This record gives sequence, structure tokens and C-alpha cells, in this order.
Amino acid sequence: MIPTTNQPLNKKTTKPLIIAVVILSIVLIGALIVTSFLAGSKHSKKIAVDFTIQDYSDNSEHKYQFLNKQLSDYICEMSAELELDSDLVVAILMVENPEFDVEATNKNVNGTIDCGLFQLNDRYIWTTFKNDYWFDNIELDPFNWKHNCYLAMHHIKNLQKQLKVQDDVIMAYNCGISAVMNENIPPVTKVYLAKVKNNLFLLKNVENEK
Repeated sequence: MIPTTNQPLNKKTTKPLIIAVVILSIVLIGALIVTSFLAGSKHSKKIAVDFTIQDYSDNSEHKYQFLNKQLSDYICEMSAELELDSDLVVAILMVENPEFDVEATNKNVNGTIDCGLFQLNDRYIWTTFKNDYWFDNIELDPFNWKHNCYLAMHHIKNLQKQLKVQDDVIMAYNCGISAVMNENIPPVTKVYLAKVKNNLFLLKNVENEK
């Protein structure tokens, strides 16, 4: 006989319900644990970047022979991950920092300072770049070449998404995206564009000769 809502549940009915509640609780707890684990796994994948500074002594074959192997390989790997042209990245680097000095600084006329390998402007390092491209649990060091490279390449990728045209991307890296979008490009940026494009041409020719 099925009890009505006004009848108390007997022991035979209560016992299966208790068992069902216990099983349901175990299933829910298990689901929460699995969900938390998967969320943690996704986060760990996001930060699975080796930022360790290592020795540059390995001179074995690599794509950009004028760069040390680790930097060349890192640029190629990150370019593949971000779907960037590694030649474009290197062409920009060759103009920004011809000596490839990871500790290089340059003071601009507006008082800001360009820092590190890709000469990132300190006005944006600790605001836009850190907020948009960096991680909460890793301390940012713009003079760590991998940190600097990581930010620069994500910035180039972001410019590429917004501007589409390669010349505009190159100019925006130098003078800022707002100047390019407003067609307020300074003469020095046009010279910069010509230098980067020349480097890009040379790099592509080297590849074609191989």
C-alpha cells in the first residue's frame, strides 16, 4: 500500500530513502571533486609555460642562427601556439633590440621606459600587458627574457586580431594602436615600419634559399 501524504512513513519505507540519500550525496560529492580537479587541470594547462632562465651554451642547429638556440626555439614554439609568423616576431625584435640585450632599457621623450628583450613600454607592462596576458600566481619580471618574449608575442597577436593588416600591426607595436586607428602615425614610425619590413624580406629570402 502506498502511503498518502498524511500518513507517516514506516521503517521499511524510510530505510531505502536513507540509503538513496546517502548514495545521492556520495555521487554529488564525487561530482564536485571531479569538477574541481578538471578546473584545476585547465588552469594548470594555461600556465604550463617554462619560464626558467637556462644556459645559452647549446649551439646546435636552429631556425634563427643569429639568435641563441633557446630564444630561437621559444619564438618558434610560441608562434606556432599563437598562430603568428615567427619571421614577423623576429623582424620586430631585430629593430627593437639589435643587440638582443635582455637587460636593455631606453628612455623615451615622454618619460616612459622601454624594457628588456622586446623593449616593452613600462606604461603598459604593469597595466594592460599584466592584466591581459599574465598569470596571477607568477611574479612578472620584464627583464626575464621569456617573460618579456611571452608578453610581446601575445601583444603582437592581440594587435593582429584588432588590425588585421600586417603593416598596421608593425606600426602599432611602435606607436600604439590608437595612433594607427586614428591615422596619426609619426614619421619615426614609418621609418620603423620600413626597417621591420626589410628584415622580414631578408628572413623570408633566407628561408627560400634553404
